[in-house]
Parts: sequence; structure tokens; C-alpha cells
Amino acid sequence: MAASFRIGRFAALVALAGVMAVGACGRQEQTAPEVAAPPSDAEREAQVAAEQLAALGAGASAAQRALYTGEFEAVGALGAVGAGEGAWELRLLDDYAQFSRPGLGDDGGIAGERDMHERGMRVVAGPLTITLMAQSCDLPNGVEQPYVAHVLFEGVAYQGCARRGISAGERPTWASVLPELVPAIDVCLRRATSRPVRVTFASTLDEGQVSVRMRESDSSRHECIADAGGGAVAIFEPLSDLDRRGGESDPEFQRGGSQPRDRCAAETFDREGESLGWLIPQSC
Repeated sequence: MAASFRIGRFAALVALAGVMAVGACGRQEQTAPEVAAPPSDAEREAQVAAEQLAALGAGASAAQRALYTGEFEAVGALGAVGAGEGAWELRLLDDYAQFSRPGLGDDGGIAGERDMHERGMRVVAGPLTITLMAQSCDLPNGVEQPYVAHVLFEGVAYQGCARRGISAGERPTWASVLPELVPAIDVCLRRATSRPVRVTFASTLDEGQVSVRMRESDSSRHECIADAGGGAVAIFEPLSDLDRRGGESDPEFQRGGSQPRDRCAAETFDREGESLGWLIPQSC
């Protein structure tokens, strides 16, 4: 009788352990949600493209179509929707589009047929999806342009301003968006020890930071990474003579003060007309 009782008790314990194990497995499975893979560049681009197309509205009238014929030139800050590094330029011709980013090279392709709508136009040129809308648009330097421009490229949406026609000899540089870079430039210049200092390149980075490259009067070069609003400096390190960005030193920027000795130095201003300093082109 005692032996039977012990066997029965042992069997009950084994069964209880099995139930507890199954319950634990069930709870473990319930607390391990699946992690969705992040969208690819193509998926992100397709989603933004669909949203932009919906915003263009119905088909265009003859008068609306006339707004989007001919050649256009657009410019803006890189990574307007998240990541950027200076200024970009778009040239849209009748049969070709070229997208330029200082330090990152040129991309473009043969332009397809323009898809015109009541509130804008869309065209695909190779890897670029370009949207223009006839709306007033202000550049960082305060200049007003008659069109808003969007460029989709490699999963990134770039936003800027556009106008009709192609400028002969003009092109965007890293200094095209200088006013928004000045707070970070100022906090970086405080780290310099040999003055005057010239900024040779500056560009916005992810997470609200700006990279500022500068050359001091003793020819030493440094890269400074600081908050875009002029807060703390995160990195300040020397640069070798071989470490150069595309478009660096074209132009150079000297903050405030009197005109440099370079005769072709041009004074530059912010939106309120206050002097920021001097731009010295590479051809000086």
C-alpha cells in the first residue's frame, strides 16, 4: 500500500512538472514578439512617392501644364527629411536630369515623360523621382523661388526650391546654406588657437550635428563636430593634408571682421541683412 502511494505521488509530481513546463513554454512564446525588418530603400521611396503623387491632385489643365514646361534648376539643403550634408543642386532639362551633391558626386538619367497634375508635375529620370509644385519657396539665404522641389533618390527625400531656367556658370556649394550652419561654425571657431581662421567646408549630419572643417593661420587643419544649434562640441581633431572633401575650399568662409586681403572676397549676409563674414572663392 505504501509503495503504491509513493509511486502514485511520484507520477503526480511528474505530471505537474510537465504541466508547468508546458505553461512556461507558452508564456515564453507569448512574450517573444516578432521583430519586423526595417523597410528597404525601395520600400521607403515607394511610400514617399505614393504620398507625393496623391498630393498633386487630378489631371492638369492647359494653363497648369504650361507651368511645368521647359528647363528647371533646383537647390536645397541635403537630407531635408532626415539626413543631409551641405547643399544639393538639380538641373532638369527637357531630356535629362542631373543631381549634384558636393562631396558625393553627380547622379542622373534620361528624363521620361512629365506627368502633370493640377498641383504639380512629376518626372522620373534614371534613379531620380522629381516633383515640382508651383508654390512660393524660401531658400536659407532668404531668396524666394516660385517652385517647391522634391527629389527622391536611394530612399531619401530631398526638399528644396526651384525656378525656371539654367544658370550659366552658377552652381551650389557647401556655403549655399551658410546661415543655418553659422551657430555650429561659431562654437567650433572658439576652439581655434591661431587666427584668423577660415572654414573650408561645413555640412549637416544626422542627429542634429554639423561637421565643420577649418584651416588656421598656422596652416593646421581640424574637423569639428558640434550641435547644429551651437551647443557642445562632440569632436575636435586634426586633419591630414590628404584628407579632403569634394568641394572643400570652394569657397572658404571667414567669419566677421574686415575684408580679407583677397580682393575677390565677397561679403555674405543672413536673412535679416546682417553680415556673416566673407566668402573667398577658390579662383581667388
